[in-house]
Amino acid sequence: MELTPRRHELLCTYLLGIGTLFLYTGYSLQQFIGESVIHSIHEKSPDTISAYAGYYGAAFHLSAFAVCTLITPSLQHFVPSKWFLTLASALFAVYYLGFFHLNKYYFYLTQALMGIGYSFYNNGEGQYLSEHSSRRTIESNTGIETAVGHASMFFGGIALIVLCFLLHTEGGNGIEYSDLQIRFIYGTMFILNVFSVIVFAFLPTKQYDSIASKSSTVVPSFANQIKQLLKAFQSKNLLILMPFFFFQGFAVSFLMTVYPTTLSFTFAFRTDIYIIGIYSVSMGLAEAIGGIFLRPLLKRAGDYGLYVIAATNFLSYSIIIILAVLSIPNLATFGPTNSAPLFLTPSRLLVFIIGFLIGFSDFCVTMARAVICQVAVPDCRMQVFSLSKLYQSGSSVVVLLLTPYMTIYIWLCVLTVFLFIGTFGFVIVARRTAADRQKHSVAHPSQAQLADKI
Repeated sequence: MELTPRRHELLCTYLLGIGTLFLYTGYSLQQFIGESVIHSIHEKSPDTISAYAGYYGAAFHLSAFAVCTLITPSLQHFVPSKWFLTLASALFAVYYLGFFHLNKYYFYLTQALMGIGYSFYNNGEGQYLSEHSSRRTIESNTGIETAVGHASMFFGGIALIVLCFLLHTEGGNGIEYSDLQIRFIYGTMFILNVFSVIVFAFLPTKQYDSIASKSSTVVPSFANQIKQLLKAFQSKNLLILMPFFFFQGFAVSFLMTVYPTTLSFTFAFRTDIYIIGIYSVSMGLAEAIGGIFLRPLLKRAGDYGLYVIAATNFLSYSIIIILAVLSIPNLATFGPTNSAPLFLTPSRLLVFIIGFLIGFSDFCVTMARAVICQVAVPDCRMQVFSLSKLYQSGSSVVVLLLTPYMTIYIWLCVLTVFLFIGTFGFVIVARRTAADRQKHSVAHPSQAQLADKI
C-alpha cells in the first residue's frame, strides 16, 4: 500500500528526528562532561593530554565548524542530503572511538572532524526537510522534527543518570572517571551514533510537492556566491547584529562546556554523580516547554513577536547571571576547588532552576536568530545564516581558548556586556526590518532553527 504524500512527509520527518535524537544525545553528553573527563585522565597520566584539552578541543571543533559553514552551502548542490547526514554522523562516531585509548593528536584531529560533521549535519537537516515538506507543511514538519530530534538534552540527561548509577563505585565521586567508566560512557555514545548512521543512510528520498522541487535548480557560480557573501558581510543590519551573534557564541559555550564543568569542580557536588544529568534534564524540559508555550505566544504577538522573544531572553539570562554569580565559586573554571560561593549554597534545585532558564534562553535565542536572519538582508538569507554561524563560532573559539585563564566572574561579566549590547542591536534591526517582516509574513523561524543547535 503506497503512502499518501502527507504520510510520506511525516514518515520522513519522524525518521529524520529519530536519527537526530541518536546523534545529539551523545553529542550533548560529551559536551557536558568532556572537560571533567579530560581532567580525570590528566590527573592519572599528565603526559597523555593537557588538563584543559576539553576547552581547547571544543575550540578546534568550533573552528572547523566555522570554516566549513562557509563552504557546505555550496556543496549541497552536489551531495544528496541523506548522505550529508550519514557522513556527518560517521564523523561524530570516529571521535568517540578515541576514548578507548586516548591520544592527544587523535583527540584534536577528531574534534576538528566532528566540527566538519556538524556543519554537514546542519545543511543536510535543512536540505532534507525542504525536500520533504511543502510551503504549507514546512513549519509543522520542522516542529515535529525539532520536538523529536532535539529532545536529546532530556533523554541524554536521563541516560547519564542511569550510566552513573550503574557504574558508580564506593568511594567514587562526581569529578573522577575511571578508565572503565570512560570507555562505557563513550562506547554508549558510539553505539547511539551507529544507530543514527543507519537511520540516515536509509532515509526515503522520494519527493512530492516539496519546497526543493519547486525551487530553482540553477547552481550559482562561485563568483556570484562570493558577491552575495560580501554583500551580506557589508550590510548595515548584519554589522549591528554582530554583538548578538557573539553573545550567542558565548552563551552556547557557557551552557555546553563551562557551566557543567564548574558543577563537576564545585566542592558541594564532589560526591554528586548525578548533577550533570540533572542539569541536562532541566535544559531538555525547558526546550520542550518553550516549543509548547512560547511558539504559540509569538504567533499571537504578531509583529511584536521579535520584541517579546528578545525581552524574554534578556530577562531569563539576567536571572541566570545573577544566580551564577551568587552560587558558583569564582575559581571553578580551573579545576576542583574548595572555595565557597558568594552567597547561595549550591544545590540540585538551584542547578535545575539555572539549567531550566539556560535551556529556555537557548530556545529564545534560536527562535530570534531564525527570524532575524531571514529579514536582515532578504536577498542573501543563506549567506546571512552562514555568517551568523561564523560569528557565533568565532566568539566561542576565542572565549574557550581563554577560559583556562578566566574566572567565573570574568566569564559572567563578558556575558553581561554582550547580553546588553546584543539585545540592543537586535531590537534596532527588528525595528528596521518591521516592514519587510509584514511583507513576507515570516512564519518559519523553523528554517534557521534547523541549523541552530551548537
